[in-house]
Amino acid sequence: MKRCTRCVLPETVPGITFNQDGICNFCLNVKLEENHGEEEFGNIIDSIIKEDNKYDCIVPLSGGRDSAYVLYLAKAKYNMKVLAVNYDHEFRTKQALINMQNACSKLNIDFISYRSKRDIAQKIVKYNIISSISGKKIRFPTLCRACSYGRHSVVYRTAEEYGVPLILWGDSKAESTSDIGQKSFDLLHRKKPKLIQIFDYLKRFSFYRKEYYSLLQRLEFHVPGNSILSIKKPKLRNKNIKEIHVFDYLLWEREKIKDTITRELGWSAPPQSVSTWRTDCMLIPLENHYFYRLFGCGKPAFAYCTMINIGQMHREEALRQDDEMSGNIEEEVRELLENNIGLSKKGVKKILSFQKNDFL
Repeated sequence: MKRCTRCVLPETVPGITFNQDGICNFCLNVKLEENHGEEEFGNIIDSIIKEDNKYDCIVPLSGGRDSAYVLYLAKAKYNMKVLAVNYDHEFRTKQALINMQNACSKLNIDFISYRSKRDIAQKIVKYNIISSISGKKIRFPTLCRACSYGRHSVVYRTAEEYGVPLILWGDSKAESTSDIGQKSFDLLHRKKPKLIQIFDYLKRFSFYRKEYYSLLQRLEFHVPGNSILSIKKPKLRNKNIKEIHVFDYLLWEREKIKDTITRELGWSAPPQSVSTWRTDCMLIPLENHYFYRLFGCGKPAFAYCTMINIGQMHREEALRQDDEMSGNIEEEVRELLENNIGLSKKGVKKILSFQKNDFL
């Protein structure tokens, strides 16, 4: 299989082309915006810190790599009074919880974790998956929907409850898969009449069960100023609370982040992980399974394209990780679907055996 000579994206990715040197069009179009700078970040911090603040900021904590590093920076470097807030999306890995507890203990930071009283996130994921395979064709299940809503809602609600003036998010554009991945999905769907796709999906009964549980989640974790009827992630409406993405200001340096949190916080990836990317969620192997079947590579490969082009990763390492990630993936997916989600054997078989032509 032909791959880009600069990154690791294969020829099976929809919309990919190669120049005479074998470099793909996605590499040639990589543009990462310059960050706002550490000085501007420091100015924001200085404007927030006050003696009478119980907490200066909230760091949304997942147990993953980047949020742990932001937690470390906020407390150890900027001397802020930090509250760590976690949303337990019910597919959290054991190591993620250990990482969060270790980090908060070492830094002496208060830690709050929220979980649905009805295990709603698990139900949303389950019926998302069932609705995606109920028809003759398979759809890509929106596995992150429950978590996306939940983690934003608990952070916004907690900031309002405790009067915390600042939220520091730890996501990075350098690791984003949305730009290239979305373009590939759009091209994958382009040949299918949109109205037929929508009608096929809406006639699946499990679709309505998923939407029912999503409504229950919005009721349980309602964010003031947001409609419970909106299916989008909530927005922060309180003008007294500021939220920023730390790596829009500070340079995202993969090796430095890994070394720092390993040394200072005792952070580690789960034993079976081949990388430190998204080690906090048990759904990742299932997501990657879909990507391998549809695009010929795992989801991280779309982020590797950017990381390689900005000098944060070597192509050889990216190739090794993409290859190793696919090694035991079917067994991981089978165990997840049977033991954690409770899918029928027929459903498990359909997901494990589907090919690109089966995709709607």
